[in-house]
Amino acid sequence: MNQKKLTELDLKGYGRFLEEEKAGFELNSIHTPTSWDYIYQNRKLLLRVDQYGLSYAAAHPPVDIVMMMRDRFQKHSVWMTWYQSEQFTSPFNNFYYPNQGSPLNEPSHHAVRFTPSAAIYTVENEGLRSITEVFVPKDDAAICQRITLTNLRNEPLKLSATPVLRHATMWAKRDPWDKPEWYIKTAFHKDLKRKIAGFSVYVTSPVCDISKRRGAVFWSDMEGLSGGEVSYDKFVGKGTFDKPESVYNGKLELNLEKATQWGELSEDNHIFAYPPVCALQYDYVLQPGESRSFQQVFAWIPLTDEGLLPSADEAGHYAKYVNAKGFEEALAKTREEKDQLMSLRSIQTPDEALNQYANEWLPLQLDWVCSLDRGWPTGMRGGRDAAQDFTAMVEQDPEYTRQLILTELSCQRMDGWIPRHFSAQGHEGKERDTRYTVDAGACMTELIYRYLSYTKDFKLLEEELPWLDQPAGKKNSVLVHVLLLVEYYLNEVNIGEHGLCKLHEGGWLDTANRLGINGRGEDVMLTGQVIVALQQTMEMVEHFSAVGLMDSAQAKTYIRKYTTSRNLFIQGIRSHAYNFDGYFNGYFKDDGDWLFSPMDQDGQRRIYGPANYWSIISGAATKEMAQSCMKTIEQLRCPDGYRLMTPPFVYSTIPHVGRMASGDSPAGRSEHGNPYNHGSHGFLARAFAVMGDGDGVREALDCLLPYNQERHPVDRAMTAPYAIVNVWEDIPRYKGRGKDTFLTGSTGYGMRIVYEWMLGIRPVLSGIVVDPCLPKEFDRCSAQFRYLGKNVRLLIERKSDRCAGVSQMIVGDKSVESSTMDPFSGRKVFVAPDSLFSDDVIEIKVII
Repeated sequence: MNQKKLTELDLKGYGRFLEEEKAGFELNSIHTPTSWDYIYQNRKLLLRVDQYGLSYAAAHPPVDIVMMMRDRFQKHSVWMTWYQSEQFTSPFNNFYYPNQGSPLNEPSHHAVRFTPSAAIYTVENEGLRSITEVFVPKDDAAICQRITLTNLRNEPLKLSATPVLRHATMWAKRDPWDKPEWYIKTAFHKDLKRKIAGFSVYVTSPVCDISKRRGAVFWSDMEGLSGGEVSYDKFVGKGTFDKPESVYNGKLELNLEKATQWGELSEDNHIFAYPPVCALQYDYVLQPGESRSFQQVFAWIPLTDEGLLPSADEAGHYAKYVNAKGFEEALAKTREEKDQLMSLRSIQTPDEALNQYANEWLPLQLDWVCSLDRGWPTGMRGGRDAAQDFTAMVEQDPEYTRQLILTELSCQRMDGWIPRHFSAQGHEGKERDTRYTVDAGACMTELIYRYLSYTKDFKLLEEELPWLDQPAGKKNSVLVHVLLLVEYYLNEVNIGEHGLCKLHEGGWLDTANRLGINGRGEDVMLTGQVIVALQQTMEMVEHFSAVGLMDSAQAKTYIRKYTTSRNLFIQGIRSHAYNFDGYFNGYFKDDGDWLFSPMDQDGQRRIYGPANYWSIISGAATKEMAQSCMKTIEQLRCPDGYRLMTPPFVYSTIPHVGRMASGDSPAGRSEHGNPYNHGSHGFLARAFAVMGDGDGVREALDCLLPYNQERHPVDRAMTAPYAIVNVWEDIPRYKGRGKDTFLTGSTGYGMRIVYEWMLGIRPVLSGIVVDPCLPKEFDRCSAQFRYLGKNVRLLIERKSDRCAGVSQMIVGDKSVESSTMDPFSGRKVFVAPDSLFSDDVIEIKVII
């Protein structure tokens, strides 16, 4: 167990976790092993930054346009401010890129501080201190920046400051022959009434669709302003973006007289069809010790109904961020909002590093992940990915979760199936991926069960939603949609010859994408997921009947059907998937062979973790089977955790598997033979919790989280020690390297491991269960959270040598007597009914 505080970790001099700022990190060097990212977002705009500056921004993710984007393989910021003076050896910028000498040169002082409210970059070089503050305000799709310059010399300093933004403002998906600049018009403006200058950006549509036009505005302070530029070519001249000729010359081509009023265009003030920039020049003379600041904002702006740029007054709305007072007020609001996010719930365990990470970093990154949705704005969300992420988001933001549920169910087919990717705009959206993958419905069932259990928002079930494959006027209640989620898996055409779920074009393991494409292949993991979904649906139906939402006779019919189906799936897993070597096979292939079995088609003995984990999670594995599986799973252990499967497909190919076994996905990459964080450690921790193995839960969590320097040292992982990654790769020359920070279901699972499986806090439809599974080193833990609008304080004490198994539960001064048998673990659990939660502050005590 990691006993050190986060602030005490040895990070090889690259930086440190901040004690004085929640979820804060300070980099002490530009030269970290890779880009160390951080995210700022308010769901209207998402910004990614790293030690080099601003790298990427998208409006209304994952639906709308890219606002800015760093070129691949480049490190420079797409929004930077250059400093030039005859008193300097060479120009440099606010993120410091040395233009002479060794690339390892560093300024006399450099620090990058990431906090939830703002990124702060400090550079001291050539007697000038530059402080850059960047944040996303709470209320607008905007990025705010303030530059503060201080003369550290003992003499006056005459300099030019040239902020430049290379914006993208383009759709992520476009025809390959199109170039984004063909549809972008950028113009140089001034607004004398508001004392600001800047640029309008207008994006037209390659497909002649007014609804696909977009607008943006860049505003800046006018004091000290001498000129601007809209042409990328003229800005860089004979140089490049990270060594622009105009900066070396000390003069931008367009003087302030060329700037027109908003909406006016002249021969000189705008550009289209060629790459644009938004560049301005400020000329200052700073006395010794004197400081000057200017604020800027780059914002997405709504267009008129005719698809045109808005009025000057509407564009001027964003000028409030250019005003120093407005900038400070917006920053304070953002800081307050992020503090509230990290105060919603907390834990206290003997491991201080875990406490800090769970209380600060997990809620923040979960908020990022649910907006990122695995990448840039395609207009779609993943059917299973969004469901899994938002199952962790329920307690953090119930309303956000509710909207996601309605959006996803509006894209459901009437047989119950949900697409691999659905339009983030719901039924009316055109973007979707209808490849025949089949696991989204099971994940969606778990999300709905979790949402209803926590919120008791049964009004949701009365909402009317359309169907993907029916006329727009055909609608049914959410209740009907929910029941059809599991009905899909009970249709005989979706059940294979071994009584397991068919996987058609794929399940959770994306690289095994051709196992069932011809309609015969079966998926053991998916069958485990469906067993869980059936149990949760039975509990929902029983509760709906009890509260009058469903006819009792109808409910009994459903329950009999679901019980029979669940038992048949369990029988299929035990009888056919459990092999003679004492673990579960992974898949049955279209050609009649098992995969991830003691005797694969190439003669190899292979193990696939998730098939075993979900057989345990679902209760399909008997106690003896589960123990045997976990002995086998030890063979997946490696320095970075547990491999997803082993051995990889290196020396042979196997038909009817997919790119993992065709030679198209090399071993060591993504899910192929290395620790794929979500499935390797998230599912594993959940299985350990079902088995009552608290030490196993703790170890799996330790593998999943990034900060333990014995497990994932920064010079091996190369990614930031605060950033949850998608995978720990096993690539030549990059053993243990982290890949895809924040683009992972591991974040949501990390949150659920802490609260749902380690501390055991699990709302159910009629109350709440606390069923902890603690590591043996944890004798006492506590948590604070919200339930039914009340503040709940939980104390867990372990007075036995067991990791799990509650002997007593007390709510307030009342001992809870109502209990049930957990259908998955077989443990007795106490259910505290909702009627006990009447006071504003509730004390719960649980004894193991």
